[in-house]
Amino acid sequence: MSETVEIRRATVADVDALVPLYRAAYRTTADLGYPTGMTDVEREYVRSWFADDEPSAEFVAERDDAVVGAVRVLETEEYPFAERLAVAPDEQGAGIGAALFERAEAYARNQGYDQLQLGTYSGHPFLIDFYESRGYEQYTVWENDDADHDYVGYQKQL
Repeated sequence: MSETVEIRRATVADVDALVPLYRAAYRTTADLGYPTGMTDVEREYVRSWFADDEPSAEFVAERDDAVVGAVRVLETEEYPFAERLAVAPDEQGAGIGAALFERAEAYARNQGYDQLQLGTYSGHPFLIDFYESRGYEQYTVWENDDADHDYVGYQKQL
């Protein structure tokens, strides 16, 4: 296996690789008891992210011609919102998530934003530490009456 991971802008041609990536990566989230529909994500839903009217940018991490990670940046609010971070289970801990976030942050800066936001569930055993280690700070909590965990908003000045 190559050590080199390339981060690039995703295209609609990546949809068939993104679906199994998201299903596998979000299995951990589901197994920890956090609600997610990504374990059953459908091709049509991922395909919709590439619609011409969708204000977003998707990035993938690729190693040896295989998509091993992804992140999405939505541009629908005052500040862009990073979501759908996914790293293949056998690639976790190799710095792929950090590389994807570096690319997402660079994209936001290049688009003229001075801040990037994201969200995760309260009490998440590794994502909160990951985001905080990258300089993200909590700015809000969205209470979730339908689940055991609230959704916590984080932001970082770029």
